[in-house]
Amino acid sequence: MAPNALHDSGHVVDPPKCYPGTRVAIIQTIIDWIAGSEEANRDKFFIWLAGAAGSGKSAIGRSICERCKEEGTLLASFFFGSRDPTRNHSGSFVATIAYQICFISQGLRLAISRAIEYDPLVFSRSMRTQLKLLVMDPLLANYANEPQRAPHLIVVDGLDECLDPASQQDILDTFIAFANTSAIPIRVLVCSRQESHIVTTFGAIQSSYLLFKILLDNDYRSIWDIELYLREQFQQIRETHIFKASLPCPWPTKEQLHQLKEKSSGQFIYASTAVRYVKSPRHRPQQRLGAVLGLRPPFKDLPFSELDAIYLHVLNSTDDPSVAADILAYVALYFRMCPTDIDKLLRLEAGETEVYLSSLAAIVEIIPPYGGNNQGANLLHKSFGDFLFDPDRSKELSKSKMETKAQHALRMIEIFSGKRLNQRLIGLFIYL
Repeated sequence: MAPNALHDSGHVVDPPKCYPGTRVAIIQTIIDWIAGSEEANRDKFFIWLAGAAGSGKSAIGRSICERCKEEGTLLASFFFGSRDPTRNHSGSFVATIAYQICFISQGLRLAISRAIEYDPLVFSRSMRTQLKLLVMDPLLANYANEPQRAPHLIVVDGLDECLDPASQQDILDTFIAFANTSAIPIRVLVCSRQESHIVTTFGAIQSSYLLFKILLDNDYRSIWDIELYLREQFQQIRETHIFKASLPCPWPTKEQLHQLKEKSSGQFIYASTAVRYVKSPRHRPQQRLGAVLGLRPPFKDLPFSELDAIYLHVLNSTDDPSVAADILAYVALYFRMCPTDIDKLLRLEAGETEVYLSSLAAIVEIIPPYGGNNQGANLLHKSFGDFLFDPDRSKELSKSKMETKAQHALRMIEIFSGKRLNQRLIGLFIYL
């Protein structure tokens, strides 16, 4: 099994959790669903907590696990992590779930042990066979004896961080098959980005019967939560930091706080990363905040290394990260950029931009045609533009704002004039 995949693993450094007083409505909705008191979705097998990279899915998942552990409703959890080789694959998924279930009761432990003794090669079998023999069959026998008191929640966090998309789909298909055939009152909370294959799999479910979806988007509640978090964290810095006497008054200013909220785009990872950077006891907080907001050169430890790692991971997961960066440069510069227009500007095959954008769902949203407007694309993270146009952060994938705008203008001239412009003229245009 994978110890690092447990929700309370001691191997995971600084695991994300919801800040007190935030995400209250979402957490309560999930708790009500688990308890069966959420009337509209009482009979749903799945909750899919979907959102962009850094939107706080894992923090909510861990908060749910901790609360359900206390209330006795948690069966098991598995937290995938793309950068941890012990939990970035599905090979230990069922074993880790079964290990946790063994602690629920002596009867479950005996049933699982007997299944392994009967078939010592059970962990080399298919996902569906493993889950049936080691999880579903023992639970079915247990629920026959204790239907009311038995825990019933399984949490699968970061499903998209399982590196093999086929394994992600296998996990979902296996649970869906048991949901359609088993009478066990299990609930499965899945937290993930809206990757195309996950969207397709959940889309194939009769949603009125199995699926309850919660989308973490940039709404007023997430913005309010982030503002609350920022205000309380900066208050703590003003009261406890070793260099608090050097802080100006007021600090931070209303404008600085507004900038941080805007750049967060409703995603907690930006705000939490900024706060950790500013809190450094070896630096003056006002100087670190200036580096975060681009008002002064960054220190040797760049402010957003954690966020940059996520952005690089998303780009490098595409077929050609360089082309993906070219596409996203246009999306970052222009509101509601039409994918078919990007195809023409970058001389791509028709529909190629849309294919790339589907694999970039962690940081881009596709806006369907509406009111005479074409299909468009917008960034989910306003901070992604800062990353992409900064060579210190995006390295070899970085883009130049000026060069992208110049290429855009020259390509438009080409399209309308029907003449191809040479590279010398493009260079001169950029220079001017």
